[in-house]
Amino acid sequence: MSPPVMSWVDFPRDGFEWTGPGGEPVWYNTFPDSQRGFCGSSVAAQDDGDAELVGVTMMSLDDHSALVPVHQSFKDNAVTWLSVIETASS
Repeated sequence: MSPPVMSWVDFPRDGFEWTGPGGEPVWYNTFPDSQRGFCGSSVAAQDDGDAELVGVTMMSLDDHSALVPVHQSFKDNAVTWLSVIETASS
């Protein structure tokens, strides 16, 4: 069973470092041109090639208390009892 919400935060790949006891997760090609990093569960995602960002699940961070979601994907599939995040137009 999957959770109804998974929050991600993107970091610039340059300067990002895995500091946990397990080190960098094991990467698997799960989508065309994209990989997911696992260490027991999905903790990260990155695009193949020269992608500038690495996405990390917020709950896998030591301290995520200052992070607030600003975008919601798959709104049409969201659970009805959870408020939709209104994404600002750019």
